[in-house]
Amino acid sequence: MWGIIALGIWAVAILGANLSGLIPPSVYGALHASRLEGSTINQLRTQVAALEEEASKMKRESTQLQQRFTMSEDAAGAVTKRVGALEVSVPKLIETAQAKAATRIDTTTTGSISAGKTVTFETEGGTVAVQQRPLTPGSGEVKLKAVPLAANTMPLAIPDGSSPGIALGFPVRPDTAEAQWRAMLAQVGTMLTGLTPVLADRDGTDGKLIVAGPMIDRASAIELCARLDRAGVPCEPTSYAGQPIPLLN
Repeated sequence: MWGIIALGIWAVAILGANLSGLIPPSVYGALHASRLEGSTINQLRTQVAALEEEASKMKRESTQLQQRFTMSEDAAGAVTKRVGALEVSVPKLIETAQAKAATRIDTTTTGSISAGKTVTFETEGGTVAVQQRPLTPGSGEVKLKAVPLAANTMPLAIPDGSSPGIALGFPVRPDTAEAQWRAMLAQVGTMLTGLTPVLADRDGTDGKLIVAGPMIDRASAIELCARLDRAGVPCEPTSYAGQPIPLLN
């Protein structure tokens, strides 16, 4: 009995080993077709989903571009309207201005100013006299006349260190101080107007520093130094003390 069972098992093994040769290839293809087709369909679905997403993105970008183009057209239309309005209004404004310019004013009716009236007031460095006349042709309008003060009317500030000043530039020789001062005046314009330069000693050197003053207070000296530094002239607040510059005083 065991021999019969062994022979049956041996026959089944031989049959299984040779089964692929007995079954036609078309049967194997039919058995595996469903798996292959299922894989291909899944890939196609993934690709279609990606294409749909890309199409949606392109549609959104197209909508944004269309909106921007519409806004550009609206802006161009507004500019065109403004230019058209200017083309209409500017000639009218020019004609109105020319008409006003052509209208002459009778200057003899300005009687509020009496002829020969002179107003005099004191100012720093002298007295100013203002003579007023009617605005008639050839009147010369308003004339200014500066009258120097007497020597004892406004004494000059003495550079004894009691007032603030500003030290300008680098140490110089006394014989070149005047030229250096005039060069600074040409460089900074009116910043140094009203200030008088003197020469002060500088520790550790034989040269002299140009000190301009007097200043109202130290805050004014600091502010002026900041402006001079921006203009390219080295400046430092100090006391207004020193000796007159040769040839300049």
